Parts: sequence; C-alpha cells; structure tokens
Amino acid sequence: MTVFPVAANLNAARKPDTPRVRTEDEATTLAGGPVFLTVEELPEVFETPEAAEAAVPELYGSGRYELLWREGWRVVMRYWRPAPPAPVARTGEAASKKPLGHARTPEDARALLGAPAELAQEVLPKLYVDHKRLMQKWGDLVRSGLGEIVEREGKFALCITFWRPMHAPGVAAPLAPAERSELAERVAAPLRGPAPQADLDIGLFENPAPENPNVVLVTEEGDGRFRGSE
Repeated sequence: MTVFPVAANLNAARKPDTPRVRTEDEATTLAGGPVFLTVEELPEVFETPEAAEAAVPELYGSGRYELLWREGWRVVMRYWRPAPPAPVARTGEAASKKPLGHARTPEDARALLGAPAELAQEVLPKLYVDHKRLMQKWGDLVRSGLGEIVEREGKFALCITFWRPMHAPGVAAPLAPAERSELAERVAAPLRGPAPQADLDIGLFENPAPENPNVVLVTEEGDGRFRGSE
C-alpha cells in the first residue's frame, strides 16, 4: 500500500520530513480531523521524462507521483490534505441541511454536541442522473473533500462526511444544547399542521347544514349526522 504525505499544501507535501501514512484513518488521526486524498499538479513543465525524473527522483516506484503529457511533460502528486471543518449533526441529512455547527477536531465537535464525537460517512437519499446535476447542488462540498460522489441504482448520490455523537449501541446520545433549545421551542409552540385543515369528504347526496357546518344532511335517505360520528 502506498504511503502518502499528510500536508496542508503541495509545497509542504514535497518536503522530505513531512509525515507519511498509509490509510485515511491514520491520516485523520495525525491531522486531528477529516482528510481527503488530493491530486495536485507540480508547477514545472518538463521537456522529457528524463528531465521530470531528475527533478522528482521518486517519480517512479513510490506511487505518490504520476507523469502525464499535456502540452509538455507534467507531474502530479497525491497526498492527504486536511479537509475544512466538517458539519456536526446526528444524521447525514441534518449535516447537509441544518448542522449544529462545524468542527475541525473531535474536541470542537464534542463542545457542540455535548457528547463524544466521531467522524462518520452517510449517503444521502437524493439520487441524480449524472455528475453535473449533483455538482450543481453539492459542488463546494465535493471539492472540499467532505463530499464524495457514489453510484446508487444506476444513478449518483452524495456521501457526506460529518461529526456525529458517539455512544454505546442501543443507548441514545444526549441532546446537544442547540437541540434541546429547538425541542423546547417546539413543545411550547401551538400544534399546527403544515397546511390548513381541509374539509372532510362529503358524499354525493350529502350537504352541510346551513345553520351548522358540523352537521351533514343526507338528501336522499337517512338522517343527519355529526362529522366524526362514524
């Protein structure tokens, strides 16, 4: 398995004393937060592959570099780059729509959640027919390294990285302060539906009584009855 540097930028990644790790988990631990494997092009353009190898001795064999042609020979490098602060939430959907905040480290996430936090990945349910439409909605998240495009059912979805409460299986994590405040506001607010209450269905030979709309009159046969009596 290839060993990649962990660095904030290309210049730091190329330094010989930059820490190098094999896995994303190791890179996450070293960086203290989420990372992503980035591919970045060196600024130099080389006339021949030999010139590129002379400038980059680890070009072949290390797995960190790749030589390509684009109006000259160019070299790209792969390294682990710390991602920006990740959203903090209980679920992926909440992280994408209304996170409690953003955190770079487990300690920062714990302060928002009021409980130990862990990095998690979750695929959002919305499917897109192609990459272009997904990127129109989530482009910034994908480019930051906190979002990844995955294939589902012949279409594409977003897999989001976020901080969530870490707790024992079968035991609900305590509510964060912001969640407790929101819950208290909902409890105190009057119960209202998302839309006005629609009139109940009235049969073909039924009409509401003019003097009392809660009474339904049967025009052909039967007696008037109160709504909800059945």
